[in-house]
Amino acid sequence: MNQALQGTSGVEGWAGMAGQMPQPALRTDAVSVVYTTVDDTLEAARVGAELANALGVPLRLIHFRTVPPQVSVDALGGVSPLETKDFIRRLRTLGIAARVRVYLCRDETSTIGFAFREHSIVVIGGRRSWLPTRAERWRHALEAAGHFVMFVDPSEHKERSHA
Repeated sequence: MNQALQGTSGVEGWAGMAGQMPQPALRTDAVSVVYTTVDDTLEAARVGAELANALGVPLRLIHFRTVPPQVSVDALGGVSPLETKDFIRRLRTLGIAARVRVYLCRDETSTIGFAFREHSIVVIGGRRSWLPTRAERWRHALEAAGHFVMFVDPSEHKERSHA
């Protein structure tokens, strides 16, 4: 399986690029889901798992945990919601297998470069609103960093009837 889809092909893609390798238009070595809320992330994980299965790549669930400046990163207590038994049980109930990555950071958007390779596929669950929501701000930050983002709004994503 190819690791990246090219935007151009053949000689045209190399024109004017002497000595340079072309950058992939879309990286397809994994599908990542960014944690927003438990329910929205589960819906995004369901969509992301279908895409990952179709591509034959792993699914990664990523949580950026912001650590306040007055707290040492080493002294942060608790676990990520992605690491709780209830969340893992709900994932398994949906038949989703995923790797979980938790990034402890002071600033979430500046950590994007550490969490994703260039041109990654990222799925985010959240609600659309007139005012920018946290999930929409994530979408804008990831798109600005050059990633392909799929926004999953659970209120718009209904189950299909099999009648």
